[in-house]
Amino acid sequence: MGHPVQLHIDRPGRTSRIHVVTRLLLLLAVGALGCSSIYWALYLALPAAATMLIARGGAEQYLVGDAPRLIRILRWLASAYGYLWLLTDTLPTAQGGPVDLQVMPSGQPTPVSALLRVLTSIPAALLVVVLWALAGLAWIVGAVSILINEHMPVFIADFLALTLRVQFRLIAYHLSLVDRYPSLEGEGLKHAAA
Repeated sequence: MGHPVQLHIDRPGRTSRIHVVTRLLLLLAVGALGCSSIYWALYLALPAAATMLIARGGAEQYLVGDAPRLIRILRWLASAYGYLWLLTDTLPTAQGGPVDLQVMPSGQPTPVSALLRVLTSIPAALLVVVLWALAGLAWIVGAVSILINEHMPVFIADFLALTLRVQFRLIAYHLSLVDRYPSLEGEGLKHAAA
């Protein structure tokens, strides 16, 4: 007896190019909606999660006990983004790698201050959205450059690193791990000798 779920496809002999392009655009649109929905759900969920953790054990327990676990997750995510954004050829692992995210927990978060981050983070979130849009274009230029000469222009790599840095500053602020508001300042890339 076969599997209870079967699939049969009667494929056409010829597929029009216009339909391939149309499907590609639809898949990109559906993918963008799905990804943006996840990001906006996390935008609301992260302060709520921080609020629950702070309410459960207080600010000190949150910054000393919960923050290290959250930071390990953020480090892995930063490594994953670094890989996806062409900044490293090393796959992310739990042990670290070429992308090094350091977060020093600080402040005296309260459940109310954590919830207010949903509102106070809006300007930084809008900045990250603009940076992401520009980073998407920069990624394409960087990818083409890598395909042509196996090298990404320094200004592209610097911009992608800046975007990544601001994004993780926003996340750390949004999670009430730090009190300092996200900013554009600081270094992000260490250039290897060619």
